[in-house]
Amino acid sequence: MSESPNAAGESAAEAARMLLWLREMGADEALSVDPVNRFAEAPPQAAAAPAVARPAPPKQPPINAAPPRPAPTRPATEGEASIEEIHAAARSASSLGELVTALERFDAHPLRRTASKLCFAEEAAKARVLVIADRPRAEEDRAGKIFADKNAVLLERMLAAIGLGEGAGEPVSYLSFLPWRPPGNRPPIEIECRLILPFAERAIALMQPSLILAFGGLAGQWLAGGAESIQRQRGTWLAAGSTPLLSTFHPEALLKSPALKKLAWQDLLTFRARLESLS
Repeated sequence: MSESPNAAGESAAEAARMLLWLREMGADEALSVDPVNRFAEAPPQAAAAPAVARPAPPKQPPINAAPPRPAPTRPATEGEASIEEIHAAARSASSLGELVTALERFDAHPLRRTASKLCFAEEAAKARVLVIADRPRAEEDRAGKIFADKNAVLLERMLAAIGLGEGAGEPVSYLSFLPWRPPGNRPPIEIECRLILPFAERAIALMQPSLILAFGGLAGQWLAGGAESIQRQRGTWLAAGSTPLLSTFHPEALLKSPALKKLAWQDLLTFRARLESLS
């Protein structure tokens, strides 16, 4: 019996409404022409062919993910002093002049070959305070000074604000933990700091300060075991051997980020209070 035209039209309209509902529900793609009964048992699978034994590949030697990076030093050539000899000369130096002489012979240090000038130490007679810079920047490298140009101007103002410096009546000695500028003003790597450590330690022993004010984090990290980050290290008293040490931001950082000056001022007041307690 054939279906009436009205019934056929109603079936088509119902089918259209169903397709519209399916599309609204997100089913907008037909995966198969014929319906599939997912609850029916799957037809038996053909037996898999037996696996063919294959010879095992030859064992390869283990490959390291990253080969160890060699230390950026070189052995002493003929006529040059070895690292051991230079360190022995640093530890036995009886004056800052002898330390400078040893540094000038330290050709095996990687920064010695790339820096323009040596920036190491300036001692003031009867100074109770030792100011330590972490490393020379471009301005210091050109001038051969521990602080130079805008960094020196800001440092002088900071020290004068707490009664330190030539015009304030409290003399100050200076030391640069790293005496040579790293290329491109980059942070130094571990070996560069470790090789110079005996010089910084001996310089402090020779100058015998009562307190150390460090600008930048290298001195606190390597001489007193402080945190690597100056943000975490600053404002906390450490000890370089038996000498109290307080770190704050380098003038260069304050010139780039003036918002840090408030924290640096707090550090300077903390240092001044400790110095006054020694009087």
